[in-house]
Amino acid sequence: MSLKLIEEEIQRFLGSPDPEVLCITGKWGVGKTYTWDRLLAQAHARPEGLAIQKYSYVTLFGLNSLEDLRFSIFENTVSGANLSKDASLKSFVELIAVGGDVARKGRHVLELVSAFFNRKAIADVVLKAGFLNVRTQLVCIDDLERAGKGLEVRDVLGLISFLKTKRDCKVVLLLNEEQFDSGNKLEFRTQLEKVADKILVFDLLPNEAIEIAFTGPESAVQTIIKPLIGILRITNIRIIKKIEKAADRLAEILKDHEKPIVNDAITALVLGMWAHLEPNTPPISFIRNYNGFFDSIPSKNGQDVDELSYAKMLEPYPYSSTDELDNVVLDGAEAGYFNSTRLLEVADLVASRNRKAEGGGTFSRVWAEMYHRSLAVDDAMFLDALFESGVHEAALITPLNMNSAIKMLRENGRSEQADELVQKYVAARTDEALEFFDINNHHFTVQDGVDPRFRAAFEEKFASFVDDRDPFDVLKKVGSQGNWSAADAAMLSKLSAEDFERMFEKLDGDLLRSTIEAVLHLGNSSTPDAGAIRHAAKEGLRRIGRKSPLRAQKVARYGVIIEEPEGSAETQPHAV
Repeated sequence: MSLKLIEEEIQRFLGSPDPEVLCITGKWGVGKTYTWDRLLAQAHARPEGLAIQKYSYVTLFGLNSLEDLRFSIFENTVSGANLSKDASLKSFVELIAVGGDVARKGRHVLELVSAFFNRKAIADVVLKAGFLNVRTQLVCIDDLERAGKGLEVRDVLGLISFLKTKRDCKVVLLLNEEQFDSGNKLEFRTQLEKVADKILVFDLLPNEAIEIAFTGPESAVQTIIKPLIGILRITNIRIIKKIEKAADRLAEILKDHEKPIVNDAITALVLGMWAHLEPNTPPISFIRNYNGFFDSIPSKNGQDVDELSYAKMLEPYPYSSTDELDNVVLDGAEAGYFNSTRLLEVADLVASRNRKAEGGGTFSRVWAEMYHRSLAVDDAMFLDALFESGVHEAALITPLNMNSAIKMLRENGRSEQADELVQKYVAARTDEALEFFDINNHHFTVQDGVDPRFRAAFEEKFASFVDDRDPFDVLKKVGSQGNWSAADAAMLSKLSAEDFERMFEKLDGDLLRSTIEAVLHLGNSSTPDAGAIRHAAKEGLRRIGRKSPLRAQKVARYGVIIEEPEGSAETQPHAV
């Protein structure tokens, strides 16, 4: 049902004094409650917009009895100027003090009887009797599907019918019908149709969801994310707002970078949060491995049905593959926060690479225009263009996409060009960090495979890597950031116990504790050579602890025993 029709029906409902029951059903997060509250406030601000000037909003979440619901309706009643605001202690006191006859007359009885009996028990009786005063008012009951186990749905519907027929109330019921199990859904629908005068299905189009989620002047971040949300057809308002909040944070971290870097990062974020928060979407693991140029090419060995479906879902989205920056952004989408230090490091790396290949984009256009979008292009023309663009833009192309180009050339009788492209690519990426040349870091899928010559070139470069950084600087970096790269771990694995002893003693302040904890955490990780780091770091701490009793106490805080019995397992580090 369109948003316009839903709004018109709610406005008609609010403007009519006739008792009736309106049900609005829709998936979680699509904006049912938000839209109701917005239209209620607008109606309250207009003459003749609201026929009844007394209102109560109740969520059934956590309510466990019909008595709780009755009292909650009375307790949350507001009127007059307070109608568009939430009920408060002040409004409740006013309701008791000057509300209905029951509360007013009960006050004197309460004062007399409570002198002899339990004040709280007497007060509860009088206050719950306040439900007798609920009549000719507007009532909104939300979250029917989340009612407590002691509150039966049929009892709630019975009370709603009672409020309409015996108390002249107008009741709106907000719920997510899909949350009822299939066995009870048919029975529930039958009961609901007997009680509700009209049932509206809140099923928005993406542009309608965007209209609800974003109000006021359009921000720079909203300009980027709105079309992306539309392409992915996200209609859950809560998810849209989470995406906006995360994108604002991401843009703030990357505020000193050029617009293309920020745009690409936000594009990856929207995709990652959609995959992480929405059901029935490609998993983030698929997105990390995604190759838009290659995944839609039929595999000779067949393809997984789910992967073909996921690739189809991502086809219209402006995302061809995942690079280092995208991976860090996807980490943030999964974790719910960003590692800003790592994010800035990788953004600088990608920005530097982009500057080297300024004016690029030909490689992507060759795949898109000459392969995917044309049946008329000659094979030789496409393969020539693929090779030439790969050579020209080698510094910009991800290993995943370069591997696809190399395989395409080799499988079509151009092995010499494939070998040349391997050499050109490694030469163009010679300034990359060690982890770039670890072929296992690039998420190749089984379908992709890795060209043997391409793999060999990476392994050779990885083995010949020379790291000329100061080991102490690397140690401090790991301690301050709480994480490490493959190159960091490789360098630390070469340190002896004497090296760790000397370096730990050079540290002070907060950096001392964070560095020791980070190094011990690294030593217990699955990182290659982690065992060598753990052994040397712990022995370095033992060497320090042997120098005096107080130093022994200090290193013991990190779970390190100075003299371990022979053959005992190493104590694991722990925080204190």
